[in-house]
Amino acid sequence: MMIKAKVVNLFKEKEHNDHVYSPGDVYPAEGYEANSERVKFLSQVHQKYKKIYLAEIEVDEENDEGEAKKPEAKELAEQNTNKNEFPKHTGGGWYMLSSGEKVHGKDEALAAENALQKE
Repeated sequence: MMIKAKVVNLFKEKEHNDHVYSPGDVYPAEGYEANSERVKFLSQVHQKYKKIYLAEIEVDEENDEGEAKKPEAKELAEQNTNKNEFPKHTGGGWYMLSSGEKVHGKDEALAAENALQKE
């Protein structure tokens, strides 16, 4: 099973020898593996920092018959996304959309999120 995700907020990954991930990076970095529980944790709103760190989670997994299975980490991320209201205020007039994209200005963020929901 191979999990990849887009980093949306800066963080230091303790499980990857303190590797620093910046917004736009792919998680995990080359040479590291992603743990589904860790991806789940990083894709949820952190209790202390009120941020998510991973979005757009992709899981490449096949069962014995070669058919794609519904990946657990992706399901959890989708459930988390559906539970939270977007756009989320991240500070300084910036808002995060459900796609992980950041937009400046509340009206612009609301319009962009509405457009995403219609897709």
